[in-house]
Amino acid sequence: MKFVSIALPVLLVVAIGLAGCDKSGKPAETTVSPAAMNSPELEDASSVKLDLYTQAYYLLMNSPDSLRPSYDSFHRVRKAKIADDIRFSPSGGLENGLELFKKGLAIHDGNMPDLDEAVRDALMAGSKLQKDEHALEPYFQKQEYREDRLAKAKAFYPSIQADYEVMFAHLEKIEALLFKYRKVQSEKRMAGFREKNNWLGYYTEESLQNAQDLLALFSESDDAIKNADLYSRGNDILARLESSLASQRKAFEEARANGTRHIRDYPAVNRILTSFIGSYRDLRQHKTIGDLSAMYKKYNDAIITYKRASRFSE
Repeated sequence: MKFVSIALPVLLVVAIGLAGCDKSGKPAETTVSPAAMNSPELEDASSVKLDLYTQAYYLLMNSPDSLRPSYDSFHRVRKAKIADDIRFSPSGGLENGLELFKKGLAIHDGNMPDLDEAVRDALMAGSKLQKDEHALEPYFQKQEYREDRLAKAKAFYPSIQADYEVMFAHLEKIEALLFKYRKVQSEKRMAGFREKNNWLGYYTEESLQNAQDLLALFSESDDAIKNADLYSRGNDILARLESSLASQRKAFEEARANGTRHIRDYPAVNRILTSFIGSYRDLRQHKTIGDLSAMYKKYNDAIITYKRASRFSE
């Protein structure tokens, strides 16, 4: 299973009530409140939903309190002996991640049914994991495992292992769908920029999309960074990214010469993505997780910088 996955951009957090559940036990959808939809910061319901799903995914897969350290801790606990001082604690980010999924699911727009279904599945799996882990937490805290010689823990271990595997499988599916729908949104914005002859916005958006396409290659399998064929495809995307960044630099100079206001952050996006290219070349040479993680961070930094830039230039 994959533990290193793209740090998709966390751009927006909104306060929306949690949904209830339908008859199947899965969280039900409701419509977004008029107050939330009238906020000038929100593009549309799909955008709000996608940003909430993205933040949930980030918390569960990439944050310091993600499922990864808790999964590693669980395996250390499984190897512990009765005489050991066993420390067992559930994932710190699981509850918050599930709540954000619920908030996103509460927004009904009908445009992403496959993503909504994947989120429902992840919510069910995450709730099961949460329940099983919480059942063992007081057991270890009170050191009851010494009284029953780990009998209760050993009975729960297979279930918790299965919970993690199911949860990671659902999150992997969500990751692919987040890529898909973020690309759709990006293409929609690019069409708007083209119509307005806003070439700085257009080429910035295109560059970010090329960077996302490059990262998406390494979400295809567990050993993607060792796959030589992916680097051949990656080099083609790299050429597109270098071209779009060159066009973005030219568009910035033209916009500045024309006296366009509020564009000073756009060169920063270019610099970050240029550094992103350097990290890709390091990855291509060394094939290490550290270089891939650097790409994720720089992509996320570029998205945040672009969000700041576009807020004032639209």
